[in-house]
Amino acid sequence: MRKLALLALFFMTIGLFFGCKPSKNDGNNGSGDSANVASATAETVKDSTMYGTYVDGGHGGFMLKCDDDSVREFVVDLDNDSDVVFGGMAAGDQMAVTYRTNGLGEKIVTKAINLTTLQATWTSLDKNFEIEKGGTVQSHQQGEARPWTSWRILNGHLLLNSDTFDIDRLDGDSLLLENHDGIFAYSRLKKQ
Repeated sequence: MRKLALLALFFMTIGLFFGCKPSKNDGNNGSGDSANVASATAETVKDSTMYGTYVDGGHGGFMLKCDDDSVREFVVDLDNDSDVVFGGMAAGDQMAVTYRTNGLGEKIVTKAINLTTLQATWTSLDKNFEIEKGGTVQSHQQGEARPWTSWRILNGHLLLNSDTFDIDRLDGDSLLLENHDGIFAYSRLKKQ
């Protein structure tokens, strides 16, 4: 009986520790119901990204309200903030954050992706697609051979279908994605 109580306590502790993780159906990380389209390898990898809503902050850090209503504080290295924050930050924006913990127990941001900024229509010479809330991608390119239909964030990387990308740049008008095939540049299609 004592082992059962210890086991229950262990799982409750794990649940509290990972409280900032979204459920599979909450849509904050873009996974929604389409999480199953990522590659089999990606599905077996544990997602270390924290998801939530940007609450407040400044140049040196910010607070994130997680899905369990807890508020977590993150520190941004002032020397490297342009290398770790993608898409800016504003109150109410949905964020995906990866971090490391320093010797003082502070959560140092390694990558912060603004999901609100990412959810837009992006165009290039050969692609025209819209990243939508809930994990879907709509292709607006006629006759595209292999259009992206889903997206999600996994450990700070953007997965479009089973293609994995690093986000090199994300702002109000441009998106640069990089993978083993090269760097891909997209511009935001402005709504009229």
